[in-house]
Amino acid sequence: MNFIDVTRRVAVALAIAMLLGACPGEAPVAPTADSADTMDTASDLAPEVAGDVAPDAAPDVAGPDLPPPTEHTVTVTVTLDDVPTGDVLLVQGGTARTWRTGPDGVVQVTLDMTIDGDIGIVASHPEARTWAETIYPSLLQTEVTIAMTRYDPTDNPEYIFQDPGEPDNSPTTAQCGHCHITINEAWYASEHRTAANNPRLHDIYSGRAAALADSAACADALGAWVDGQLPGTDEVAQACYAGPSALADMNGGCTPGTDCETTATEFGGCANCHAPGIDGQLGGRNLLEAKGLAYDYGVHCDICHKVDSVDLASQTPGVGGMLNIHRPSEQGSISLGAWRPLQFGPNPDVPNIRMGNVPREHFEKADLCAGCHELEQPVLVAGTSIDSTRWPSGRLPIHSTYSEWKDGPMNPGAPCQSCHMPPDPDVLNSADLQLFGASVGIVGGWERPPGAVRRHSWLGPRAEGSKMLENAAALFVDVAVGATDVTATVTTKNVGPGHAIPTGEPMRSMVLLVQARCAGTTLSPTGGDAVPDYGGAVATQDGSGDWNVWPNAEVGDVIRVVARPGGFHDYAGFGPFGDGTFDASAKGLAVETVVGEVSVTAVAPDGAVTLDGPLPGGDVAYLTRGDSDFAGLPGMAFARVLVGADGSRMVPHHAAVDIASDNRLLPQQAWTSVHTFETTCAEPTVTARLLHLDAPARLSRAKGWTRTVRTMTEVTR
Repeated sequence: MNFIDVTRRVAVALAIAMLLGACPGEAPVAPTADSADTMDTASDLAPEVAGDVAPDAAPDVAGPDLPPPTEHTVTVTVTLDDVPTGDVLLVQGGTARTWRTGPDGVVQVTLDMTIDGDIGIVASHPEARTWAETIYPSLLQTEVTIAMTRYDPTDNPEYIFQDPGEPDNSPTTAQCGHCHITINEAWYASEHRTAANNPRLHDIYSGRAAALADSAACADALGAWVDGQLPGTDEVAQACYAGPSALADMNGGCTPGTDCETTATEFGGCANCHAPGIDGQLGGRNLLEAKGLAYDYGVHCDICHKVDSVDLASQTPGVGGMLNIHRPSEQGSISLGAWRPLQFGPNPDVPNIRMGNVPREHFEKADLCAGCHELEQPVLVAGTSIDSTRWPSGRLPIHSTYSEWKDGPMNPGAPCQSCHMPPDPDVLNSADLQLFGASVGIVGGWERPPGAVRRHSWLGPRAEGSKMLENAAALFVDVAVGATDVTATVTTKNVGPGHAIPTGEPMRSMVLLVQARCAGTTLSPTGGDAVPDYGGAVATQDGSGDWNVWPNAEVGDVIRVVARPGGFHDYAGFGPFGDGTFDASAKGLAVETVVGEVSVTAVAPDGAVTLDGPLPGGDVAYLTRGDSDFAGLPGMAFARVLVGADGSRMVPHHAAVDIASDNRLLPQQAWTSVHTFETTCAEPTVTARLLHLDAPARLSRAKGWTRTVRTMTEVTR
């Protein structure tokens, strides 16, 4: 448990308890539906007790000499809009006891009277806010009516999304973090919070290169230093625009900068998932409209908990498509806000009127995540079209994490939430209130079993310390030593996730590197599988080019040469790359084997290079730079390779017109590669290392990004 500012939390709990008509230690009764509809002030929240006798004046039915009962049976009638209603779920708060009303709206319930806090009977119905009645030990009511009211099914575009707040800065119940402290802390540290303000997102969307912070750096990158809108604001300032631009590509002909930003009419649906909290119209918004809460907080509490249903048949991810958002339309009050609270969540036993809770099963299913993490996309680049013979649906599978899981071994037992929202055993209740003075029950919630509350952290490959990357894959290395060479057979296997690795954003990739050594000296490769071009290269030339001329070369660059002996790898990838639709050639991954490499020692103005040795003979040459360009090295790479209209590979998905290959490893799937090295000793060692790359090398250079390379696993034999 992360205890921050206990004094503040106690004050928070006391204030909320007072606001909701209960002091710590008291057992409040939920207001009737009629009283809640007419609340205007904090005093209107005072609970009413069934009958005419106040709790303090009620007779002690157990008698002065009799112990209180451990169980008590009550006949409960549930009405919905004043009509007795069947099949309504009843829960005794703080227990696992549940019942359902009969066709006449009536059911007998036997309550555990020994639990801590309120003895509350909570009713939930998919068309009404959760409601409750309290059974008082001093009254032991035998008949109770719970009157529920349907909420207005109309989505309200005038609703303003609620401020989620921040750790140590959630001063009132207007911020979710005021009560949901632990959840707020986890969300604030997550990638969901930065979904709308991620600089790389805006670099690709508008064409900016924010890391190139002055005109000189911009010119070196062949960019344009022009006026453009500062993301998250209405301000216009000069900035560098270099590399791909979604707005320019989708709105053919406009110039990146204010030209595209003020004239664009096609927005690609980016904001539907990255900035879903833009008030007003849902879906189809310009990402540059995200300002204030929508920009600062991205995907926050009041977005996810306004998801009434998920429509996976829709072909549009996010709000306005797969995620059906329902914003409340009933008038609120001074104490509850302009609109009567309405939230959707996983639990049927949350009757706190400040929440307006309606339970929904999709919060515990992968379907909810699919609302943004599943995307089949038409070609978006203006003036281009898709190859309908290769893609008869007219769409490219861009994000397929949900489908990968659905077709894998973890469906249905381990949905996305199992790993990406792991249980938090230290948290007793999502609101954190009863630890700091609020009454246990209707106001503060009941204690849940350890681990019942999940961390709202959405751990992913960028989450340091999560061990998700480290636990995703395993390497198995077999070494055979000959008289003059050593052969390493390396198997890379997806052993952890219920989806492919890598998954999600197609710019990600994995690279396997294989090295052999004798007493610390690196051995030269003599053949075997090579890392393909998407492992990273500055430039590529086939046999028709002049390998002595590289206009982009710099001293210190390395030219790696590979052979293409013919044929294609026949792997089992996602969709048509593994279901028999494509043959090996259509799967697009040519067999390449290592030949050798030379280093650049000088570069002439015309790009002619001087090398430290003769160029090896082969079929393809890769110009590589630094320690994060891996094309041509002994190894392999795994990625979904998107192709642009000009043939560029590993393009951002807005620019894709085809998918050249997709050899990512599906759940429990393995790939075996073979590598040979000359040996100078009887017992060489072989090291295999699997890396995770967050972005393509060429795009990173164009935008000035720092490419992140992380080791997933490493084995030495």
